[in-house]
Amino acid sequence: MPTFTLSPWAWALILSAAVLALAVLSQGKLLFGRTWRIRRTHPGPAAARRRAEAVVLERPGGVRLQGWLTLPTDTPPRRLLLWFGGRNEHVAWTPDLAGWLPDDVALLAFNYRSLGGSSGWPGEAACVADAEAAAAWGLARLALAHQALHLAGRSLGSGVALQLAARRASSGQPPAGVVLITPFASLRALLARRPLLWPLLPLLRSPLDSTAAARRLQCPVLMLLAERDTQVPRAHSLRLAEALQRAGCAVTVETQAGTNHRNLARRVEAMGRLGVWLAASTAGATSAAATEAQAA
Repeated sequence: MPTFTLSPWAWALILSAAVLALAVLSQGKLLFGRTWRIRRTHPGPAAARRRAEAVVLERPGGVRLQGWLTLPTDTPPRRLLLWFGGRNEHVAWTPDLAGWLPDDVALLAFNYRSLGGSSGWPGEAACVADAEAAAAWGLARLALAHQALHLAGRSLGSGVALQLAARRASSGQPPAGVVLITPFASLRALLARRPLLWPLLPLLRSPLDSTAAARRLQCPVLMLLAERDTQVPRAHSLRLAEALQRAGCAVTVETQAGTNHRNLARRVEAMGRLGVWLAASTAGATSAAATEAQAA
């Protein structure tokens, strides 16, 4: 019988095609990552006035999302901050963050699909739909109106937060404010910085185009950037800030000294700044409401 032998070039082509196919099929997991460990941080000055509880969000197809709701112990919350973690981030640490927030703010966070104790397969469409469900669940659980919702996202989570913000704005229920920590303009643009990933770009199913989402927003935005960030270039974040400003958002951009992409969100200075910004947004909303009442 005749035998067939493949040239080294043919084997290289077959191997490359196989690797590309595997990357395409598993891109959701590759993009959202996996949780290696829970990275705790300083619990904050209001920690004694907080209580945290584990919660579960049921999603179609038997998917269960693992989360934590942290509430003020003395008074019912008047606002809800919904947190979206970065790649590989286990959000069980977020009760520590809650200790830095104003006393009227509850904090809710869920692990993305397949991270931590969450089941399912991650991807932009699924995770943004989960984010919508999480916002609705949290507001209903606390009996809060849609105006009470604030969003915060770190790195990959900034893309999810902005997609949710844009959807809610389009439906007439925009968030009261958005906090973005080391955000990118789009995931496609971020991956394009790495030539080895270029073959994947046309097949990317989770582009997380934050610049496009920004065009639909008109709300206050706090953007915190790291002093040294090798993962999200500063120019990408500033491009997003410009898009938000053009859309009509009041954008505050601050760089935290001595930080990098990985540690920024858990630094005392950054957590404290988030809390101060939320407290100021309450004061601003109260002042605006009083002005409208006097005018009436």
